[in-house]
Amino acid sequence: MRNQTQEIQVACWSESEEKIRQVAAGDETEAQTSPQLRPWLFRGLGNSRWGLETTLERSYPSERCDETAKLQKYYRKILAAKPAVETFSGRRWVLPNPQEFGQILTDHWTSWLDIILGEQAEIYEYLVYLRHHGFPSPLLDWTVSPYVAALFAFDVVPENVEYVSVYAVLPSAGSGSIDQHFFLVGPYMRTHERHFLQQCWYSMCVGLAHPDHGTKDYIFRPQEPAMADDLGPIVKLLKFTIPAKERRVALQRLDLMNINPFSLFGSEESLIRTVARRECYFKKWS
Repeated sequence: MRNQTQEIQVACWSESEEKIRQVAAGDETEAQTSPQLRPWLFRGLGNSRWGLETTLERSYPSERCDETAKLQKYYRKILAAKPAVETFSGRRWVLPNPQEFGQILTDHWTSWLDIILGEQAEIYEYLVYLRHHGFPSPLLDWTVSPYVAALFAFDVVPENVEYVSVYAVLPSAGSGSIDQHFFLVGPYMRTHERHFLQQCWYSMCVGLAHPDHGTKDYIFRPQEPAMADDLGPIVKLLKFTIPAKERRVALQRLDLMNINPFSLFGSEESLIRTVARRECYFKKWS
């Protein structure tokens, strides 16, 4: 039976905090009987009408989840970007070339992709680095902190938006399928500082591509349907819908907890944005 997203509408920011605490308390109770459960993961969106789409889906129509959105083609693109990224970041990643990567997929064709990539740590680390710096990514980023997710929901709210949303998912270790395999990438990796500042996890969804001249490949798939279909009977997917007019209250409350753009990004630009928000948005100057 297909699992549905459970939408929880709240009237104000304080109510959303209480609802989230109730969710966390329920998780602690379940963990005593099901210790294999992963933690609740949260994702904030500045418009409640937006779905759980990756930046790759949103930014580039040619890379949407269809038969052309293949892993090996995407891998060639991120390798082409690597010299520029390494030059200006001062970092280096030792990655297989496209032929070697294709051979890895072929040699491990009977394994799930997350197992294959789990043995190639630097590929994951490079993918996460790119994701945190705006390169279109098949990774959907999550956080174990509902407050970090709330900051992302309220940080930049488009004009005329009435509601923002915070998604919460408690995934089980579902088996998935060859056409739609959803999996998570955990927190233990060496990559950019933002990964740790934001307490991140990541999700990806792929299906097996039809072999073309003996080539083994994967196709990127939409994630929200996969979360409903593939994660097993104990999966939970919640969507907290919060009025956008609560933005000032929420941002002030989060800032008092030291959750703001600077604490999560650590850049000079985010510092100036945080200070400007305190002086121009929070304070009432006479």
